[in-house]
Amino acid sequence: MQVALIVVMAFIFCLIGYAFGSIMFGVIIARLFNKDIRNVGSRNPGATNVSRTLNKKLALVVSLLDALKGYIAIIVCWIIFRYTIFDLWSNNSYSLIPLVYLSGTMSVIGHCFPVQYIIALCRFKFDWKKAQKYSGGKGVSTTGGILFAVSPWLGLIAFGIWLTILLATRYVSLGSMFCMLLTVFLIFIDKLNFLYLFDRSLLFHNPLFINWSIRCGLFALLLINAMIVIARHYPNIQRLLKHQERKFF
Repeated sequence: MQVALIVVMAFIFCLIGYAFGSIMFGVIIARLFNKDIRNVGSRNPGATNVSRTLNKKLALVVSLLDALKGYIAIIVCWIIFRYTIFDLWSNNSYSLIPLVYLSGTMSVIGHCFPVQYIIALCRFKFDWKKAQKYSGGKGVSTTGGILFAVSPWLGLIAFGIWLTILLATRYVSLGSMFCMLLTVFLIFIDKLNFLYLFDRSLLFHNPLFINWSIRCGLFALLLINAMIVIARHYPNIQRLLKHQERKFF
């Protein structure tokens, strides 16, 4: 019974995360200004392309909304977890908390490969070149939202790393990749071993301590996120090696 419930909850959390991730805010906002973001610039529906084809203020809005996809997916799944598994097994369920963050990983996958892309693949008989127009972003902002859901301090440190590399090199892609990769290992720093989202106090006076089993589970999920983000930046890596990558400013 317990195993079956865990499997069902994991499946539900994956669906919730993927559904949130599939919302393409870059596409939606660009359409409000009579533009198809998938036909201009880099054709990527992420915040960077919005910045270059529309303006930086709208790009900030897209970035925040994309981050909220991962954050809200985790909150929704935590509420479900709280009133199902947690109520059934109380403190014994703490080791299952990484299940909640599984929705975050799925939101990144949904952002990169939204349901529209899957439908297009089927329609074009798995011709990925034709379906490419319907693919999603690179998952950076959505992963950022997940980091803030782990700990606001972890999210702020990640943002600091990204901003520092961006200002030093002027390459958004370079900042994004290094930020994602370095932040994964910060989960092992003792000062960051608390889950503020699971605090019983609105003022974060008593956040949940992350034991090693929870920490390793979160590390695995964050590492998967980082690998997805880096893989999505493969064309950027090629341009960086050829010194052809476009600078942000």
